[in-house]
Amino acid sequence: MDGCLANSPEDIVEENLLRCPVKSLLRFKCVCKNWRTLIKTPQFVQQHLKYYSPPQLLIYDNGDIDEDDDDDLSITLISEEHPRRFIGMKQLFDSVDGLFFMVGEIDREVSCALWNPATREVKPLHLPIPVATIHDSPVFGFGLDPLTYDYKVVYFHINNLCEHYASVYSCSRDLWRIFKPKIPYFTDVNHTFGTAYLNGTYYWLLTGDRHSNYTILLFDFGSEMFKEIEGPSHQSVDTQWRSQKFNEGLRGSAPVDTNMLGLMSVDSSIAILNLNPRTVFAYDIWVMIQPGVWNKLVTFQCFFRIKSCYDSSLILATKDSQLVSYDVRTNKTRHLGFQHPGLRKDAEYDGGCGVFYYKESLVKIKRREDEDLDH
Repeated sequence: MDGCLANSPEDIVEENLLRCPVKSLLRFKCVCKNWRTLIKTPQFVQQHLKYYSPPQLLIYDNGDIDEDDDDDLSITLISEEHPRRFIGMKQLFDSVDGLFFMVGEIDREVSCALWNPATREVKPLHLPIPVATIHDSPVFGFGLDPLTYDYKVVYFHINNLCEHYASVYSCSRDLWRIFKPKIPYFTDVNHTFGTAYLNGTYYWLLTGDRHSNYTILLFDFGSEMFKEIEGPSHQSVDTQWRSQKFNEGLRGSAPVDTNMLGLMSVDSSIAILNLNPRTVFAYDIWVMIQPGVWNKLVTFQCFFRIKSCYDSSLILATKDSQLVSYDVRTNKTRHLGFQHPGLRKDAEYDGGCGVFYYKESLVKIKRREDEDLDH
């Protein structure tokens, strides 16, 4: 009897729907009431997120960045069939369960929003502590509270009195909580590579601190608390595992980011990517095996521009503006089949193209009113 129930028509329909991309599921909601109800349930949304696995490539163009004219800031998606533009937005953060967080400046004030590219839903967020311009360097993070399955945004900045203020936004409650955190001294955060999200925690790699080690600030979305940990020493060059080259067989080269310093995840652990001081165009990857304890995973040479990191891989742009991925564990490269001249420029500082891998999802951004940043 149990076997019959497991193979009932309803179960078969649900199993087939779980294999479908988001675009198809949005159309299927119009087929009948039962399908619409099923597709909207939180259980189906979570199962689909785990079941439908092919990652999608999202490429955006920041256009020409002019610091004297923030009204011209915009993000244009060039990897979609119908390119979409977000006026005033400057920066995208890596996705969490198919959701992206973006920030920019509209009407001379910092503006931000949550966005699901698969469902095309956009939720503008209004900061509880106004920040005059993006040049005031507010620091943001986006992630999931693994205890409550609540998507949250955190941001902090220093006011004119040199006081740190922080605030956390809850999607499920549509509310901000303001508090004063204890944050170590820092001068800058590289938003393109100096941040990472992993298992309910957001990480920032702080530069300009007074220590010889890298300083990593983390925020736990469950406890909503900041914590500071030390990274490997700036001067450390010991190799514990292996050293290798991976660029043989790939045509062309691009200017290397000589000040590259970043974070990534490797096998569900946080890792630091930085220049090797002894080898030209070489990088080290350090993996944190426990808080404050690091092992060097690999040293590799790279003559390509590093665009982003995804699941133990680096996304690179060659001299002829093609995208390739490099798996730091297997030392293998793969051409991604996309080419664009803007890929050779930095998205955050030079108005070039940015690249993200993400998983399509049906995750809905809770909102009180319908607003759209699409122009």
